[in-house]
Amino acid sequence: MNSVLDYVAKGLGVRIVGAPGSGRSTLLKNVVAKLEEDGATVYTMFAAPALAAVPFAGILSLGLDLRSRTIGILGIVDLLSVQMARTGVHLIAIDDLENLDRESSAVVDVLRSRSNVPLITTMNDRPFQAKSSGHLVSIPEATVSLTPLGYEQISKLIMNTLGHPADVNVVAGILNKSGGNLRLAVRIIETSVLSERLILKDGRWCMNGTKLMNEHLHGTVEALLQGLRPEEVRALNKMSLLGPSPVDRLVAAVGEEVLDTLEYNGLISVIEGPDHNLLAAVFPPIVDDYLRAHTLSSRRILQSAVTDHVVEEPGDHHVQAADDLLSASMVVLRAEMGSNHAAATRYFQQRLHSLEEQHYQAWERDRSLSNAVAVLNVYWGAPTNPHRIQEVLRRTDSDRGETTDLFFFTMSLAWWQFSREKNLPGAIATMHALSSSQPELRHEAEAFLMFLATSNGRISSHQDQQLPDPTVQGPDGSIIPAVRGLLELYRLNPQGALGALDSAVGTGNCRRFDSFIRGMAMLSSGREEEALVMALDCREKALQDVDQFAFVSQSYIAALSLLHHGLFDEAEYLMGRAFSLGKPGFLVDSLHSAMLRLSSLRDAVPRSALGATSEAHGRDIGPVPGIGTGLHDLAASRPASAKAFDERASRSIERSLQHGFIFEAMHTGLFALGLLPGPRIRGLVGKILEDRGITVHHQLLTIADAAIEMDLPRLRHLLDTYVLDGDTFQVSMVLRGAEQRCQLSGEPGAAAEIRRAAKDFTARFRMAGTLLNFRSEPPGSSLTLREIEVALVAGQQSNQDIAEQFGISIRTVESHISNALRKTDTTTRKQLADLIRNAPKPMASGSPGVSPTSA
Repeated sequence: MNSVLDYVAKGLGVRIVGAPGSGRSTLLKNVVAKLEEDGATVYTMFAAPALAAVPFAGILSLGLDLRSRTIGILGIVDLLSVQMARTGVHLIAIDDLENLDRESSAVVDVLRSRSNVPLITTMNDRPFQAKSSGHLVSIPEATVSLTPLGYEQISKLIMNTLGHPADVNVVAGILNKSGGNLRLAVRIIETSVLSERLILKDGRWCMNGTKLMNEHLHGTVEALLQGLRPEEVRALNKMSLLGPSPVDRLVAAVGEEVLDTLEYNGLISVIEGPDHNLLAAVFPPIVDDYLRAHTLSSRRILQSAVTDHVVEEPGDHHVQAADDLLSASMVVLRAEMGSNHAAATRYFQQRLHSLEEQHYQAWERDRSLSNAVAVLNVYWGAPTNPHRIQEVLRRTDSDRGETTDLFFFTMSLAWWQFSREKNLPGAIATMHALSSSQPELRHEAEAFLMFLATSNGRISSHQDQQLPDPTVQGPDGSIIPAVRGLLELYRLNPQGALGALDSAVGTGNCRRFDSFIRGMAMLSSGREEEALVMALDCREKALQDVDQFAFVSQSYIAALSLLHHGLFDEAEYLMGRAFSLGKPGFLVDSLHSAMLRLSSLRDAVPRSALGATSEAHGRDIGPVPGIGTGLHDLAASRPASAKAFDERASRSIERSLQHGFIFEAMHTGLFALGLLPGPRIRGLVGKILEDRGITVHHQLLTIADAAIEMDLPRLRHLLDTYVLDGDTFQVSMVLRGAEQRCQLSGEPGAAAEIRRAAKDFTARFRMAGTLLNFRSEPPGSSLTLREIEVALVAGQQSNQDIAEQFGISIRTVESHISNALRKTDTTTRKQLADLIRNAPKPMASGSPGVSPTSA
């Protein structure tokens, strides 16, 4: 700006040259403001591509009163000449000169031929354009070029835009992707924060993943591509797939004229390669990212046309550090969420149906045990065809075949009897018959019977002794390690579960449990991010292998990990994809029902609203989260007091402990602690984790202690010294719940302090998740009208005065106050009165519309 002002002070015209988005319009506005501040009169015209063909559009932007004279080029020149003849300094400023309409350009040209009025213009840095340069040589002029931003400028831009500095990777990434273009850099900064590509850690902006491209940048990139012809767009798409390519090869592929036009529009960058050949690539790089993502996801025909030349994008399969596991997974998952997953689901179903039909037809031709196992193997995950399953189970020749196939067939029969026919005695008899006829399968049969007993609702404390020694190996692909691993998983012993798998040998059908047990073991030990990464990888492989069993089970693991971080949209997407495949068969149908309950946690609908989407008479508890109804019922409840919720949640946790489902008890406890923290919940969760030597949730439990006890100085200290871990979202939930607990207990001051602490905590760590909207009943909603009336004055009056005021006995007053204290979980008469007075809604039981004030 100083350079422009210096040239103007010397009586020179100034041409401000820069690429679109380089800041030339902003610079012109600042120059005009400074000149007007110094007393000059500046006639500023604003041009735009849409107005280039509109006569006198530039002149009309001056805001002159042209109604009193005939509009014409010379008439307007006369009017402006009269105004510029007045005392003072006069200048003309034109923004975006190349888009100025012909009539306005003629006015300026004639006007400047009559007087040497300085002219300040902005224009593109593209090569010569005859229509916009002819009138610029009538008087001496200077040129100010706006060069691309450098590293230091980008760093200052981030600081000015976001208020905090950024680390090296962020500055370098924005500089690279924007090509130094100011407008693009600003948009990348703004949208990266909006889409959480950048997060604030310890007062410094850091990368949350590996990419800056996000959906909020699409409009900005599309504006750069506006006006291109179809062949030019196709050329850019091909170049984005090819990467930097020799110019001579591109000339042969897309044509010299097309390349010339793209370079003229600033959409191609040409550099010299290592062998001195010219290489051309799409520019700015963010445009290349946009085109490549769209081409790879939806332009299959175009991609196949240049498949031999496609260069794999670097970094796509880069192994992430531990701190970036969650963010990297989110990048992959959100990219999938924006793709055509409906078509992918349909393709998966078609392949699965074809696979099922192929195996069933083979079984019809030869009803052998191996062909039956192939059919049942599909039905372990695919939506079941009851008629076909019953046909296979009833008519298969099971007298000949491999021992492993016989066990798998009999196990499937027993599970069908148990899960679909509700015939547990029949299932047990089936496995006993196998054990009697095949002594070598006795241990496997006993292991599966143990799994049936567990699935029926309880883990025996003596089941470890009933299982065979893990060093004794059964047949190839024995189910014993899987059952042992599941039992250890249910007991919250992740190391024991992994140890059971490591003792297994073979690659039989039962090894398909391995990835599920390993993922759940990671979850139970607090390694949610690692579990998510593994689950997404296995889920992708399941899609390729047409394995709905693995797809559903891995979707369940990924959803639990995402829910732990409050990423409800992503979790619901994964579960929705699993739901779209239809209700799965055999063993994973329980996980399907669990996900149906988990998917409704955010809305907290009553159990009856689930209707036919889950089991009509589900158990209160289950071996893993969501299989029981207790977790969902806690989210759907509206407790009248913090004490009531604490007791209800504790009873649910204790029931799980009594049945041996420690994993589910721990998960329910952590979930309930975030809804409405209470001392009994905290004590149970702490004891579960302490007994098993799990320390990953130590910070969360310590903060919960301080919040429950309303020890505000200690709580502030714990939050200020908090070290980022996997429980950041859970801590935010605990703070939200603690605030509500204080409100329910009649402590509005403490609630306000916790709310401020929670706000500071969230701003510091840029929590990605969405807090669950858990609602409690209004304080005192269970009180009668008389109890409300007595409670309102209990803080200021004695029992004697209250008795005289309402015409009741002192003993009755004492009874009302005692009941009100118990129902509201308050401890003093003043707390009780303040709670009722500050309640937001009518509370009188059976008396709608009665408010504390009217009472």
